Amino acid sequence: MNWPTELQINAYLGGEKKAASGEVSPDAKRWPLRNAPPKVRTFLKPPAPVDVRNWKSSDVGWGVVAAETPDLTDAQKRTSSDLPEPIQALIKDRGDAPVFRYRPGWDQRFRLLRSYARGVDVAIGQSPEGLGRESIPRFLLLVGTPEQIPWELQYVLNGHYAAGRLHLERDELDNYVTALRSDWRDSTAQTSNAVIWAVNQGSGDITGLMRDAVAGKIYAKLSSDTDLAAGTRFLDGPGAATASMLAGALSGAKPGLVVTTSHGQTYPLDNLELLGDGLGLLVDQDYTSVQVADLLTGWQPDGAIWYAHACCSAGSSSQTLFDGLTQEGSEVDRVLKGVAKLGSRVAPLPTALLGAKKPARAFIGHVEPTFDWTLRNPDTRQMLTDSIQQALYGELYQPSPIGHAFRKCYDRLSSLYASYDADSVEFGRGGTTRDAMLKDLLCARDVQSMVILGDPTVAFPQ
Repeated sequence: MNWPTELQINAYLGGEKKAASGEVSPDAKRWPLRNAPPKVRTFLKPPAPVDVRNWKSSDVGWGVVAAETPDLTDAQKRTSSDLPEPIQALIKDRGDAPVFRYRPGWDQRFRLLRSYARGVDVAIGQSPEGLGRESIPRFLLLVGTPEQIPWELQYVLNGHYAAGRLHLERDELDNYVTALRSDWRDSTAQTSNAVIWAVNQGSGDITGLMRDAVAGKIYAKLSSDTDLAAGTRFLDGPGAATASMLAGALSGAKPGLVVTTSHGQTYPLDNLELLGDGLGLLVDQDYTSVQVADLLTGWQPDGAIWYAHACCSAGSSSQTLFDGLTQEGSEVDRVLKGVAKLGSRVAPLPTALLGAKKPARAFIGHVEPTFDWTLRNPDTRQMLTDSIQQALYGELYQPSPIGHAFRKCYDRLSSLYASYDADSVEFGRGGTTRDAMLKDLLCARDVQSMVILGDPTVAFPQ
């Protein structure tokens, strides 16, 4: 090639409207030999993506959300010395993890969390993730009952983070935190074993749909996996999905994963004490409620993860998300209003499992009833449970932390609420989208009322 004598650049120096130019230096032939590019290129390379499952990373992080009470001193707010001793020990174990406060009655309580140790308010869903001063960790453990920290905050956090709740007190709290700190070191639960229990009262009953859309789908995945097939047991419908069969399977298999689909007990509505004692208990094939004491007689959860697709299996809320959805006085309306009278609480089954002498790792269930439209599209008949299948098989056995495993389930919320917003705008313009709005909002609220109880970082052993 001909050696250039002049070079131009796309810079303008003002005055004459022409490109800036310059004659090539006599030493130009040596110039490329003095400016090798490789090191410059590595400097410009962006950092590798963060593994969002690694809660120990400072770019991901783990932290605690606790309630702020009027009697806290400034020192307690800064040091979190008001929290139960097991929680303080856990925080110290995890590198003096950050503590954030939920402030009841504050108009920004579902938008901001307060860090007194750092002296900042941080915006939920808009702050950087991690352990920085103005960051919120990706993994968050809510410490407190739903009366202290309402379900609504957990719903909001589920939209952005991997959130779990620990509502236990005294010995039950110590049992869980002791197991968590040791990562269930002496657990006898067999990760390769799973018990799936599915009540099926026929095609006209939602239990049949839950069996097909949830339990059957998960069984198909586990039974086709050569590492898991031998240890997977399916107690399917009549003759199998009974309380006694479930208790026997748990004590015999010592499963790492338990998946149950059934109705949840919501009676008697006219006796709040009895209603609370039996809230959300699994109702078996013979319409008998599965008693927690019977399960724990010959079995300890000891590191198991339990997913229960049943009405109120996780608990109840004083303010139902579905008020006015069905005809006043209908069965659904009576259940919604009757259960709400209990106030906000965690159900007996997860409380017993997480607080046992050898506790479960986590429990996943619903605070509200679950609806058929969330399981199957009423127009296309398409099953809508792929994210649950991915959580309980594709992620859990990687193994992913339980909070991350269910991330795709909660990711559905963004598209559902976006669809609802688009439908509502169209309706405001005179469109006929009222039915679509109903479906979008019902499904979104059904999904958001599914919660994780237990620490969101728990995972099956490698």
